[in-house]
Amino acid sequence: MPQRYLIFLFLAGLCSSCMFGTYPSGYPSGGGQQYPSGGQQSPDDTYPNSGNQPGNGRPADPGVTVNSIRLTQDYTILNLTYTERGKPRYDQNGRLIPTGYIEFDPAGQLVAANGARKFGFLKIEGLPLKPQRLRTYSGDQVTFTIYFERLDKGLENFDLFECNDYDLIVCWNIYNLHVRNPADVVVYTPPATPAPAPTPVPKLPKKQTPLPQPSGESGGEMETPRTDVPKKETLKPAPAPVPTLVSVSGIVSDAKSKRPVTATIDYQLSSSKQAIDSVQSFASTGAYRMSLNKGQVYTYIASARGYQSASGVLDLSKVAGGQKLTRDIALTPLAVGDKVTLKNIYFEMSKSNLLSASFAELNKLVSMMQDNPNMSIRLEGHTDIIGDHDKNLQLSRDRVIACQRYLVQQGIDIDRIQTIGYGDTRPILTKGTDEERKVNRRVEFVILAI
Repeated sequence: MPQRYLIFLFLAGLCSSCMFGTYPSGYPSGGGQQYPSGGQQSPDDTYPNSGNQPGNGRPADPGVTVNSIRLTQDYTILNLTYTERGKPRYDQNGRLIPTGYIEFDPAGQLVAANGARKFGFLKIEGLPLKPQRLRTYSGDQVTFTIYFERLDKGLENFDLFECNDYDLIVCWNIYNLHVRNPADVVVYTPPATPAPAPTPVPKLPKKQTPLPQPSGESGGEMETPRTDVPKKETLKPAPAPVPTLVSVSGIVSDAKSKRPVTATIDYQLSSSKQAIDSVQSFASTGAYRMSLNKGQVYTYIASARGYQSASGVLDLSKVAGGQKLTRDIALTPLAVGDKVTLKNIYFEMSKSNLLSASFAELNKLVSMMQDNPNMSIRLEGHTDIIGDHDKNLQLSRDRVIACQRYLVQQGIDIDRIQTIGYGDTRPILTKGTDEERKVNRRVEFVILAI
């Protein structure tokens, strides 16, 4: 027992010291395990949609605890607690000094639907916003609440990304968060059928009205009018059907020449992993049109041979049926030697584990390579200039290999994808603030052949 106790203390000391080291620079970080992208929940999840639901997820920092997740009409609300796990520190006069500093970057966001949907930060209670900082001492506990835009209905799995690769600053990345958020039932209104023709009322023979008789002669009384003749019914017009579809149309064009482009537009519900349908734009005009159900949020990918794929969001959650929306799409042409930055690639902090939040961005590259079967690329990885050079170099190599592996899993031949990691040797910026130098952490691809 004493030996086990000593081992436990030793491991606890190691964990408490993890936050003091410099985070190795890399790409935006996130959690390792993949999750389904929407609509699914555990069978025993019986918590009401708008109430506090128990905390879950996997924080990047061991001192972070998710207390609860709440959905309201306008917000996604996370209540967190941070516990300062560092050992007490004292100055030369024996006075207690801060162990660390905490803050929240308002650039933080929730990422869902495999990266296709992002929900921005709105406000925070109980923690200062960057650049303000809160000093923490050993054993301190700070509980705070963060408000983000509300998740689309049907999106139940998501990540929080807010990563500051600084010394003594906690990174609030939390992976594999879950909240019960069922989608509305989509009600399809069938086309209205014409009202049946009214049944004609049979005509009765005309009643012979007797001539008036002189007073005192037989037949002097007038005949009582008949009351058994049915009245003619007044037909009420059938109520007009409530429109449930929204017409979305636009022009697909070349971003440089402005000429029309024949493209395929695949669209799906934001809470679904499967495409609902696709439409094509006309070669002569680039025009396309699709009819989508109101009250839903859709994501789409537009792809065409010889062009970079483009993606977007169609938020019809507050659009009335029968309306018409215009969404033009500009596609950038491909050329050998072009270098393209993949802007939304997420990895676990200091690791090469690729997060499912990266899939939407990588799926655009998959579509591009499927539309251009002779296209080959080189994936290039870069880190920031801080941290150990050799570790940065290896991390950049491992991460582009993780991207290559995903593309191959989607059916792209591995011979079409080269990889190289440059580490910190090719920064975009060598000066500036830590925030400005985030552009150095990136994954790019270079077109080798089309």
